[in-house]
Amino acid sequence: MGWTKEQIDEIAEECLASDIPYDLTKMQDKTEDTIREFFENGGADEAPPPPVIASADGDCWGALPDEIKWKSNGSVAVITMNRPEANNALDEALTIGLTQCVARVMQSPELRVVFLTGAGKMFCAGGDPKAFQNAAAQAKAAEAAGKLGDKGSDQNAAGALQFAKLLDDLSNLPCYVVALANGTAMGGGFGLLSCCDCVIAKKTAMFALSEVKLGVIPATISPYVVARIGVSNARRFFMTGEAITSDVAIAAGLVNIAVDDEKGLAKEAQRICKLMTLAAPAAIKASKKLVAGVANKVINEELMVYTAGQLAQIRMGKEAEAGMIAVQAGQKPPWAEKELVFPEV
Repeated sequence: MGWTKEQIDEIAEECLASDIPYDLTKMQDKTEDTIREFFENGGADEAPPPPVIASADGDCWGALPDEIKWKSNGSVAVITMNRPEANNALDEALTIGLTQCVARVMQSPELRVVFLTGAGKMFCAGGDPKAFQNAAAQAKAAEAAGKLGDKGSDQNAAGALQFAKLLDDLSNLPCYVVALANGTAMGGGFGLLSCCDCVIAKKTAMFALSEVKLGVIPATISPYVVARIGVSNARRFFMTGEAITSDVAIAAGLVNIAVDDEKGLAKEAQRICKLMTLAAPAAIKASKKLVAGVANKVINEELMVYTAGQLAQIRMGKEAEAGMIAVQAGQKPPWAEKELVFPEV
């Protein structure tokens, strides 16, 4: 008799992969080791990547729009917003490109560190003004037709939801995500930074939630911004729209490290790669899940049971077993045998 859905779900939970979809009919006759390997590998063998197209930089994936660049050496990837002439403002093409790159990361369990940066002088100027105008016109047309908020007819609402989903996926990537803020970040760019696990910025960079100056609000990015800088700072910056320096951004919790120039960004990026060489891939994923699971929760019996359960699950995994053996033998764990390197971009 094959595996039941409940049994497979239990194995997925033990592998900290309950969010990974699977085909029940294909899984029922597999061995337990094969099922565990499926979930530990991020479900890659059941969810193949898009059709392969070899790009100019040797990256074998589907083609990306010109507004985005992707560079990977297998373990580390760099995503570059590539609209320097428009200060990397988020138009439809750039948003689609970011969405494609995030999907690539989700389908690449071998990636352990992902960097997000921008080409040119600014990291990201936020939403493209023309895109805002088009969205407003579409909303008015939908309202006139009595279809405001309708997913099929209201393209303004659909575009906002698309960006909201991008932010959610970026925030929940199962690896260490680092923003290299090569310059100023405004509006949606501020939101992208807030979704990253670490933000390294040039000291000359400025940061602003300037939506109120345009007559709008930072709605879709608000959950991530508030989680990043706290309620007090969010109330201030949401309503004043003021630009802040890197020092203030550090004090607010948005920026973690400030450097002098581009060389400083590259140096910090390589330092992080070296640091993350020692971090076990599954433990990285579990750590991010743990933070989300305990954030703003009351410390009570329920939370204690949850945290104890997370520890019990992770130490039954292959990584924990290999890590303990390596420590006792005075050797490097398997995932640290090859040092992570920042790709040349």
